[in-house]
This record gives sequence, structure tokens and C-alpha cells, in this order.
Amino acid sequence: MVDFKALETVLWIAQLESFRAAAEKLNTTQPAISVRVAQLEEELGTQLFDRSSRTLSVTPAGRQVLTYADRLLRLRAEMLHAVADRTHLSGTFKLGVAETIVHTWLPNFLEQVSNTYPKLALEIEVDISTNLRERLIQQKIDLAFLVGPLSAPAVIQRQLCRFPVSFVASPKVKADLKDGSLEEIARWPILTFARNTQPFVQVTELFSDPALPMPRIYASSSVATLIRMALDSLGIAVIPPAIVALELAAGRLVALDISPKLPDLQFVAGWLGTPDRRTLEEVVEIASRAIERAEFAFGR
Repeated sequence: MVDFKALETVLWIAQLESFRAAAEKLNTTQPAISVRVAQLEEELGTQLFDRSSRTLSVTPAGRQVLTYADRLLRLRAEMLHAVADRTHLSGTFKLGVAETIVHTWLPNFLEQVSNTYPKLALEIEVDISTNLRERLIQQKIDLAFLVGPLSAPAVIQRQLCRFPVSFVASPKVKADLKDGSLEEIARWPILTFARNTQPFVQVTELFSDPALPMPRIYASSSVATLIRMALDSLGIAVIPPAIVALELAAGRLVALDISPKLPDLQFVAGWLGTPDRRTLEEVVEIASRAIERAEFAFGR
């Protein structure tokens, strides 16, 4: 009898075009993957992959099998989510998260995932959205919470939340400012996210006018570092105020009234349309509920 593990294996081999990559994706070894394929081919009496050249390709019979495998796995996933006790659903998937989310509603999200799927394990990677997008397309991660929208056609995305971005500084720095003009702001180092991120690009464009002095920009992929530097009066941070809500409430940091206003950061959930995506869709629903319950203002 053809088992679902074998069907899942051939789908990932075809999608990733590699036995080795499929083994990594399925958390097993390449010999184990080869055994599954060989057993399925023997059972069906046909070859599914052409291994005669350096480039792996799917045979005509293999393409037929992939069509049925995709349908069967989707139906299986729908059945499990419709009938099975969620507390018994298990597995591991890799989640990529932008650091702004780490400092806002991620703890609430993780708590709800644990309550809903106590046997589901998450491997969490924190990185800038540009890198998360590439890792998602390369299928190094299964789901990403990152700045969108995403332009990759293979990626399914759903709007999650938005964060206003502001100039934030210590009271000492604010006391040094008279009118809060861009000329004044440029006298201080600007602390913001790493290169190739939306805030970094926006800050660079904001001071692109030749009539304005170009400030020193200290870019970092660590939000904790940016917050520490702002608290130590080492510069003016360009970040979402939501990630320093406690510091703002305590008066250790203050939001500066600077014009023009910077665009909001819009975050989306992104995942690929694989047969096992039903669990990912459920997890995205949990993320939406976590955002609604979080004690942050997302600018809605």
C-alpha cells in the first residue's frame, strides 16, 4: 500500500529538485529518502525520477503520481484538521520572524500556539525581512512574519499588522533640539535597522536633499542594540515606538515630532503553497488572534 510519507517525499524531491534537499527538509537522511522512492517505484512498477543526467527530472509517470500525491496529501491535511484532536497534531516547522515582531506580539503568539498545538515544535529564526524572504523562497523556512508586501509569485501572503515608524530619543537628546528640523536632527547619529531594510532606505531618502547635511547612520540588525544606544543618548533612533513602549511609558525615551512622517512598516505572513500548508494556515490564524489581543497600537 502506498503510504503518505512516500508521497510527501516524492513531492518535496520534485519541488526542491534534489534528494539531498528533500532529506534536509524532511529531517531525515538522503539514504532514507532514496529507500522511500525505490519502494514506491517498485510498488507502482514505474520510474518516477530520471537520474541518468546530472540534473534531476521527473518522468511522465512521475508527473502523474505528483498530481495524485498533491491531491491526496491536501485531503489528508483537511481531514486531520477537521476531525483530529489538535492536541495530538505534531511535527516541526521553521518560522522566520522580523525582530520588530519579537519585541511586540511574538510572546503572545507563541503562548497561543503552545496552547493550541502542545506537540507542535517551532524552530525560530530572527533576521531582517530581506533575508527571511530569500530563505522562504529557498524553502529553508516554512513560514515567515516579515515586512511586505512580497512580490514572489510562489508565496502566499496575508496581511498581519502595521507599525508606525518614528524618531525616538532620550530626554537628553530632545533637550538639545530647538525646532526638531531635519537640519537639527542631522547633527546627531541616526540609529536604525540594517541596510536593505525599509527604515534604512527611508532615512537615506529623507536626507537625500543636497540642501540637508547627511547624518551619520548607525545601522544594526539588533533592535536591542538600537534601543540601548538610544537610551545612552548616542543618537536618534528611527524605529517603531511599539518596540519601546515600556521605555516611552517610563519617560526614558520620548517620541520626537519630526516632519515629514515616515511610512508605516506593514507586516505579512508568507508561506508556500505546499500540500502540508494547512497547519501553517492555522498558525497564521493564531498570529492574527495574538495581534488582536496584544497590548500594542498597530496604527489601524
